[in-house]
Amino acid sequence: MLEPGARRRVLLSCAMVTVLMASAGAAGAQSSPTVEFAAQGWSDDDRNTFYTTPQGSHMMPYKWFRALRRLDVDQAFGADQLERYGYLRNDSPSNVAGLPVGFVVEGTIESGQLGMTCAACHTGQLEYQKDGVTHALRLDGAPASADFQQFLTDLTLTARQTLAQSDRFDRFADAVLGASHAAAAENELKSKFGDWVATFGDLMDRSLPRPPQPAWGPGRLDAFGMIFNRVSGLDLGIPGNIRPADAPVSYPFLWNASRQDHTQWNGGVPNGLYIQGLARNTGEVFGVFAEFNPKIRLHVPRVIDFDDNSANFAGLQTLEETIVKLRPPAWPFDLDPQRAAEGKVLFDRHCGECHAKTELPQPPHAWVTPVVAVDTDPRAATNARRQGDPGIYKGALVRPPSLRRFKNPATISDILAKSVLGSVMDAAFPPPLSREKSGVWRAIDKDLETLLPGRDADDVLDASLLKRLKGEIESRLNEMYKPDPASDAAAYESRVLEGIWATAPYLHNGSVPTLWELLKPPAERMRAFSVGNRVFDQKNVGYMTDQSPSANGTYTVDPANANGNGNLGHDYGTGLSEEERWAIVEYLKSL
Repeated sequence: MLEPGARRRVLLSCAMVTVLMASAGAAGAQSSPTVEFAAQGWSDDDRNTFYTTPQGSHMMPYKWFRALRRLDVDQAFGADQLERYGYLRNDSPSNVAGLPVGFVVEGTIESGQLGMTCAACHTGQLEYQKDGVTHALRLDGAPASADFQQFLTDLTLTARQTLAQSDRFDRFADAVLGASHAAAAENELKSKFGDWVATFGDLMDRSLPRPPQPAWGPGRLDAFGMIFNRVSGLDLGIPGNIRPADAPVSYPFLWNASRQDHTQWNGGVPNGLYIQGLARNTGEVFGVFAEFNPKIRLHVPRVIDFDDNSANFAGLQTLEETIVKLRPPAWPFDLDPQRAAEGKVLFDRHCGECHAKTELPQPPHAWVTPVVAVDTDPRAATNARRQGDPGIYKGALVRPPSLRRFKNPATISDILAKSVLGSVMDAAFPPPLSREKSGVWRAIDKDLETLLPGRDADDVLDASLLKRLKGEIESRLNEMYKPDPASDAAAYESRVLEGIWATAPYLHNGSVPTLWELLKPPAERMRAFSVGNRVFDQKNVGYMTDQSPSANGTYTVDPANANGNGNLGHDYGTGLSEEERWAIVEYLKSL
């Protein structure tokens, strides 16, 4: 639960606000402003559920994390709740582990694992000044401004130095085992910790981009790259499948995500049903430290057993049910209704073809999410098509009921789809005795009217209907992670833009800092700017770009539009007059 003083959920009305924009330096002078919450349809309990529900992420034993000491100052690694990386504090009295928003202990404090949830990457916060006081507005489901790469880099280096330096390791062992521990216990700890450091460090060395490739920086992550590396490389035991994760993208906003007919930046995941959301989130947790150990169940024909994984399907389903309730935040500052109305006409004419709210006629009546090539940086889309060794999957069916089998090389997205589909289906069939405790079956039961129209939950236990249900689910999940086969162009999703004002920076790779910059001709957009600043720019709609709290806070645009940092393309509306473009910006605030 949140502290009593911070529990009120506030939507700042236009009448409340006559704001003088703060400079980034002024915002830094007040380090902990009182946090208010945008009204987004959540109760305090919903928010706490989102922040702290485990989903199966096992980064490292929590006792180890708690015992690590920073290299730069004599302080526990997590003492500041990782604020130095841009993560948000969670000062709830129930947060006994002292972890930031989106970090959890999977299990007990003494024996559990440090893990992450969706909230770490999908909770935003803006700051502004009023009457000389800095205010902070929490935006649940908005992109985080955290520097995930720097966190991973520092965690790896700290763990290595702890293992290598005897005085550091002695202090670490005392914290984990107690000051009077036996030598045998310390030796065992050193062996286990050393194994973890070797495995985690090797994955980070191979995965994290190094110069001259730009760092991800605040607010970005190459999600597909890291998921591909863990599943096809670490989990299948094939180091050659691990490549630099050099196509970072912005964290997508979560409100209305359940209503899209496709998700992920390349539109490669069909969506709209709970079971599809569960599969999508299973792939996500496989990328953020879930344990996944597929095994050969039968050699001829090749059948794989997917049961050995740490995905918490009950937690994942709870998170999805919570996100379904999340609504986009309303613009909290002054708005010009007349200019916004003028902007709507222009938006409908120049932007509506891709971003209109169009509902599919058939169940589940999701919103159409066009996947369109608009000449933006292609690296993320290109990397999603990469190939590698399928390992133990070789000879197994790629996507049943198709008879196509894995060959070497295989598309890595097929390996991920096989892993996700297999894990979900193994958890679903045969149905468990306690279906209400199964996250997979909670999702299936919510989708039953679409999957088996006219049938209720009791009917599906009939053998023939169970087989039909299994086939329906497989067909719904079968298209996961399939890039658009119609074109080799770099195409990305075009979402309904409700709440878009709260999601800067823009384009799939965060290469454009504000909405105003996005409506400029591409050649006139900023070539370099700071990222990671939380001070909000109300006029241009985004975050201030003059400085950053992060060491990796300078975004330098790639003029060739190819290395992941390009900002060309998406030139819709850029030919309008300046006054017309400002009208569109005003309309976008109003969504």
